[in-house]
Amino acid sequence: MDHQIHARSDAIEKFHISGGDGYSEFWRRDKSPIEILELSKLLIALRKVSSYIGRNVGAVVWSGMDLKDGVVIDPSPIIGRYPIPASKTDIVVGITIQRSYGRTEWSERFKQLSLSQLNLPANYAYKFSLFFDMCEKLYIDCLSNRSILGYYTEKARQWEIREKRAELIEPPTDIELYHIWWNMAADRSGTKYKEEYVDLSVGGLIARANLEKFYREPVRLLNSIVDKLIYECPRIVGISERGAFRQELYLSIWPELFNHIKFWPTDRADPFLLSSKYKDDIEKDDEEKRAVKATIISFADPIERALRRRSPDYTDEVRFNVKNVDKVVRIEGSDIVMRATNKVDKKLLHNLQFIIKSVTQRRTLFNRGLNSGKIDRRRLYRAPTTGTVFQIKKDNFELVNDIVLLVDATGSMSEPNKWDQTETMFQTLFSALITYGSNSRLFVYNEVKNVCQLTELYMYGNFYTVLPHGKTASGEAIIATAGRMKSGHKKPFLIHITDGASNWGCGVSDAIQFCEKKRINLLTLGIGCSPGAKDSLRKEYGNLVQFVDKTDDLPPLFRALLNYSKWK
Repeated sequence: MDHQIHARSDAIEKFHISGGDGYSEFWRRDKSPIEILELSKLLIALRKVSSYIGRNVGAVVWSGMDLKDGVVIDPSPIIGRYPIPASKTDIVVGITIQRSYGRTEWSERFKQLSLSQLNLPANYAYKFSLFFDMCEKLYIDCLSNRSILGYYTEKARQWEIREKRAELIEPPTDIELYHIWWNMAADRSGTKYKEEYVDLSVGGLIARANLEKFYREPVRLLNSIVDKLIYECPRIVGISERGAFRQELYLSIWPELFNHIKFWPTDRADPFLLSSKYKDDIEKDDEEKRAVKATIISFADPIERALRRRSPDYTDEVRFNVKNVDKVVRIEGSDIVMRATNKVDKKLLHNLQFIIKSVTQRRTLFNRGLNSGKIDRRRLYRAPTTGTVFQIKKDNFELVNDIVLLVDATGSMSEPNKWDQTETMFQTLFSALITYGSNSRLFVYNEVKNVCQLTELYMYGNFYTVLPHGKTASGEAIIATAGRMKSGHKKPFLIHITDGASNWGCGVSDAIQFCEKKRINLLTLGIGCSPGAKDSLRKEYGNLVQFVDKTDDLPPLFRALLNYSKWK
């Protein structure tokens, strides 16, 4: 009898989760079904995304939370379902990118300058503000289209256009014109704006008549500036110069555009050209927004507490180990990083590996009972049975001491050439160290929003980087890093790479004493230092500092530092 079991072909292999198809599903893994925790975790993710945009973005918060300077995100698109689906997460990520670029490019500032220059009446100033805002949205989306961020701003743009479409009134209106143009000109293909506008919407053909007779000419005029926004403006180096370029570009077409839209309603909230027939709808929408804001306000404190728990705070540890407690600045751990370009110098790496190998300890490992290799005399009795009488001998070289690199990434390092040179040196040096010491670690410190941030730059076999910024709190960074090191029977090394003396916080003297107390060898490499900076570093670190003026100086100087600390 045949008892063969046949598998059913219609077996369910996976389940489709509604809203789960999104770009953020590939990287966002820290989620929660609890509303407060999920909003906190997503806000942390948004802050990481905004940190890629630039330094002056400020804090990112949900509307209703306290904010002095930064980006406010309306959580309305994501409220109600937790964990938040990836499709909705993409939308708020795109909105965050748009708002962050708006701050780094000074959009609001140049709008106010344009308004003061034109000195328009209130009703026309309202029209111009909407025009300027849409031009900036287009410019920002075109900027994001130059990288992977364009995928997220596209989602945000499509969502906003869908939301506005439901609020449109009888054409023609300014808001509909601008959203038609935005949809064409910001398309990631980069070619749609070169085509004539054709109304393909069913609603436009049936319900509200063909839109081409209203919008074709204004769209053609608006498209005339897109080439310069996409190709010319991003090439301008200074922020002020880019802003002045865009301001002049927008003002150049405003008079002609104004002739087209002078008597059009701006949108349904236009207080000058519309009656109050849309007042009830607007009040209903405002009431829904107030309800969402009230929810966030009630969650503000729990969200802030959840955010603080995610960032390790080393301030109390530093205060406990210094004398001048009043000068200690706040120092926190951070995980906001960017993937770094591989800048390892192969020639320098070879020289450093040779030097480090000279101070390593050799461990000989034997792999016995093999079918090939050298004959193992102690296994010859196996010859007539299994034949596994061979062995392989291997020498492993390991650093006796754990070595940690601490790199200064403050404002003085922000010069492109200096930071490139520093990245080359610490990536190459760390690559040599990790070859012989699996416990080697790489940290960097900078200042963001009056807080010294300590960040690890080597994880899972990859180098990362941060933006050099802020003041130099070397003392706090050294103590916080040394506090995370384990001191065994052999003194670990803490190699501090900097370009100048500490100019913020408790200073270095207490940090040196703390390292001596914990039996840690503190070594310092000065990179790209001016004569004055060299004198300051010698006063702070004494003999435990050497200076690297060019990459070829690193191997002999590193050997001198290792030899000095070896007998200290």
